[in-house]
Amino acid sequence: MSKKIVFALFSFLFCLQLASAQQQSITTSHGFRFINHTDGKGDKPKPGETVMVHVDTYIGDTLMGSTRSDGGYIREYILPDSIRAGKRIPFLYDAVLLMSEGDSASVFEKIDSTLRLFVPASQKDAQEVRYEVKVVEIITKAEKVKQVAESEARMITVQTMVQATIQDYTAGKLNDKLLMLSSGLKILVVEPGTGPAVNTGETVKTHYLGALMDGKMFDNSFQRGQTLDFAVGVGQMIAGFDEGVTKINHGGKAYFFLPYKLAYGREGNPTAGIPRKSDLVFYVELL
Repeated sequence: MSKKIVFALFSFLFCLQLASAQQQSITTSHGFRFINHTDGKGDKPKPGETVMVHVDTYIGDTLMGSTRSDGGYIREYILPDSIRAGKRIPFLYDAVLLMSEGDSASVFEKIDSTLRLFVPASQKDAQEVRYEVKVVEIITKAEKVKQVAESEARMITVQTMVQATIQDYTAGKLNDKLLMLSSGLKILVVEPGTGPAVNTGETVKTHYLGALMDGKMFDNSFQRGQTLDFAVGVGQMIAGFDEGVTKINHGGKAYFFLPYKLAYGREGNPTAGIPRKSDLVFYVELL
């Protein structure tokens, strides 16, 4: 056997051994079984820092939930500075402390009497919950403080702009600028957008601020610093919002004036601070 072949074989076996080592299961300090599939060797997060993660939850082969499908949100998880003795430890705490930005890992949690309450009958014999975790971003305390300040400032700017627009709308100053749709939706296009049109079923990313017609804000994405992602035209959003995004292209900005029938109907949404029969306005940026 030539030296080149021996060397190639040795290299191959070494790579297999390395891959196997990366796939080895360990037990975390709080008893979770953990396998890091990538092990990027980068900096690990510290207690008190923030991690942005995607998580898919399985019992057996059944997908119980996924951040990629449940609204598409990357989850933000702030690592507590300390864990009180005797407190139930979330699997994410142990997992992300062992992961670098970009790492993917499997975490296994034994199904105890508490978790058993959420196990479907079809998986009654399952002994573990499996979490597939992807660390998308690690945010230091200093970076988080800066992000929060920037998000707050952006929200205040947009809120002031929305309140001024509502006053102009109520006074009839925008009548000749409004796109009137047969559904009752009225749209004030700020920027039509230079990107492609939106297709039914397409998942879009939006920033938005929603307010009552008296200018009182009830929700916004700017303050969270995270987009609202949803599939267009499949019933994930209230009707007026869903219809509105189809009237601007990607990159567009607009106000949607929704009659209550295209918003939360006769009953409103009391938990969100929206009274009965509330007409709404949304400022929307379609990314």
